[in-house]
Amino acid sequence: MSNKNELLEKNENTQMTNSLPSNEKSENTKNELQEKTFTVKTDDNQTTKNVSKELNEKIDSSEQISDKIEETKKFTFVPIPKKSNDVLSVFTLLVVLFFTVVLLVFTGFTIYNVFNPNIISGVSIKGVDVSHLSPSDAKYQLDNYLSNKLPEEIKVTHNDFETTISLAQMGIRFDTKAATNSAFSIARNGNAFENNWVVLRTMFDKVNIEPNIMFDKELLTKNLEDISTQLPDKVVQSSYYIEEKDLIITSGKEGNVVDVDATIQSIVNSISNFSALNTPIELSVKTKQPDKIDVEKIYNEVKKDPVDAYYTKDPFAVHPSENGVDFNISLEEATNIVTSEPKEEYIIPLKFIVPNITTNMIGTEAFPDMLSTFSTKYAASNRNRTTNLILAANKINGTVLMPGETFSYNKVVGARTIATGYKEAPIYVEGRVEDGLRWWYLPNYFYFV
Repeated sequence: MSNKNELLEKNENTQMTNSLPSNEKSENTKNELQEKTFTVKTDDNQTTKNVSKELNEKIDSSEQISDKIEETKKFTFVPIPKKSNDVLSVFTLLVVLFFTVVLLVFTGFTIYNVFNPNIISGVSIKGVDVSHLSPSDAKYQLDNYLSNKLPEEIKVTHNDFETTISLAQMGIRFDTKAATNSAFSIARNGNAFENNWVVLRTMFDKVNIEPNIMFDKELLTKNLEDISTQLPDKVVQSSYYIEEKDLIITSGKEGNVVDVDATIQSIVNSISNFSALNTPIELSVKTKQPDKIDVEKIYNEVKKDPVDAYYTKDPFAVHPSENGVDFNISLEEATNIVTSEPKEEYIIPLKFIVPNITTNMIGTEAFPDMLSTFSTKYAASNRNRTTNLILAANKINGTVLMPGETFSYNKVVGARTIATGYKEAPIYVEGRVEDGLRWWYLPNYFYFV
């Protein structure tokens, strides 16, 4: 019995080796059992047979386990079932079908956009929806809309001063043709992908085009410069005039002028937002000093050489003489007068140069026909009066009156003063006769002639 217990105990130890790896466990078990077989004593034959049978069964079992493990290793990679191939084929077909549909839609969309004669959807000009309109129809609709928004003329003001500017005369208008062309060109300047993307985007993200404002800048600038001369606080430029034998130069004064560029921008903004319809535009002005007096420039404008009179027969024409004018002092002296000290007026003496042949000299030759005559009597015994008549007649004699000219007795005869040789003589004053220099006896003759 002790041998039997010893065998059972060893059997339990053998079962504990099952936790080893299968190959190693089978080999170890087999060797160990064979070794155990020969340790059993022969005096117990029946026990030996039973143990031997049990050990042989375990050996066979271990060999079967080892064979199954080797068989399992041979079939580690399992082939894909046929059902997986079918799913992949369906998926590929759906993908191809999807991209085919997308390609067809893209192609059709592209062809429609290329041959679309109208402006795409979602486009406005100055707030006017021009979607699906041709450029000409869009321009017509836009012109009608803007014509009701703009006045015929705009008001411009400066303090209490106010004047108007005609939009038509200045050529001020919206460039609706360029705006409609710009609207039509949307989604037509890129490739097919870019154009299609712009069409889709514009459907949701609207586009509004602001048309440019056109105007005749040269004409508008001249108009604003003319307005500058009308301002109550305008800048006064220096000027000059001739009085008898003197040139009078007046100094300029500081003042305001219209800032042309700033005012044009204000006009454009006012028209663009339609505020010019009801609200006057404030003129932009800037302070300006008068230009410096240019004595040399004035001299060149005043100086004139004498011109002799002459006439032609075929065709007949009389070319009257002209007196020459020059400074009676040097140009340097005249400049010193103006620059020496600031004054409101400067006086430059002048001299007049009589031509060699005056118009009166060719009067008898050029006009041989007597058109009218008149004579009267006067008392030659009144020497003072006779002297006055002779002086005035000599001034008038030979005067040529050209077509369209007006004869001025005072201008031709000049001042009647003691210094010019006139004498006091009887004259009519309010119906009574008095001595004086202001007499009108000779002018009456011209009336009768």
